[in-house]
Amino acid sequence: MRTFNVRYRLQKAIVVSLLFLSIAYAQTSTATLTGSVRDQSGARIPGVTVVVTDTARGTSLSTITNEEGSYVVPALNPGTYSLGVTFPGFKRFQNDGIVLQVAQVARIDIALEVGPVDQFVQVSGSARRIETETSSRGSVIDQRKIQELPLNGRDYNQLAPMSAGVLPATPRLSSVNFKGAMNVNGNRVFSNNFLLDGVDNGSYSNSFRGENVQLIQPSVDALQEFKIQTNAYPAEDGRGSGAIINATLRSGTNQIRGSAYEFLRNDALDANNYFLNAAGEPRPVRKRNQFGAAVGGPIVRSRTF
Repeated sequence: MRTFNVRYRLQKAIVVSLLFLSIAYAQTSTATLTGSVRDQSGARIPGVTVVVTDTARGTSLSTITNEEGSYVVPALNPGTYSLGVTFPGFKRFQNDGIVLQVAQVARIDIALEVGPVDQFVQVSGSARRIETETSSRGSVIDQRKIQELPLNGRDYNQLAPMSAGVLPATPRLSSVNFKGAMNVNGNRVFSNNFLLDGVDNGSYSNSFRGENVQLIQPSVDALQEFKIQTNAYPAEDGRGSGAIINATLRSGTNQIRGSAYEFLRNDALDANNYFLNAAGEPRPVRKRNQFGAAVGGPIVRSRTF
């Protein structure tokens, strides 16, 4: 009986540890909002209720400031948020239009004004903030750039050279249509680490890794944004001496939205080359159609998407 109890406790501890590690690791693609709450004299206020609401989905997370008046709200999907702060004896504080990006740690310090709770101070807009909570450096390629910039083959990795220190792969890899290959700060192509929603997305197959350094190549219509972390990234994102390419998928909102597309390329407007013209041969035939659709919305309104 004693052996059974020890074995059961050991198995339970292992399961709990694995669950904890999986949850912690899965949060690497989300954003974090942190800061402190003070009064007008600059004194920190503990016990303040802080509520962060996703404006597109209607979901919210709440926390209470600690004894030092600080708060931390982790695991926020990239998007637009509002921040509400309430405490007895002070006016309610509301900050709308806060834009959080993938793997960002944003800091918003709040100064409450004395007054009734039914009155509030409202701040609109999200000014660009310098990240002071992390040493990681990189750049975010947002959804607008992904959808509007031209991409040959609809490969989002072609936007990576927009970041400092990133160069395209060598012509040898390009000649075999190798995808996701880039040299970052002088490191080899295979020294980068790819993440998709916080999960390891690196390919470890043989035979040139299946012509892609990623296990899953997400469609550009499925991507919310991605961040290329090129320097001093945190320990949980280690293992790669090059860059961390941290991509996150889009999620539906309370409104049903979708899109349909077709990218067409053929030989109708192509010119024939000199040698084929000299030989009296026709121009090569080219017919390429890439089409599809995407839709997103609520399964349970303000809860599941």
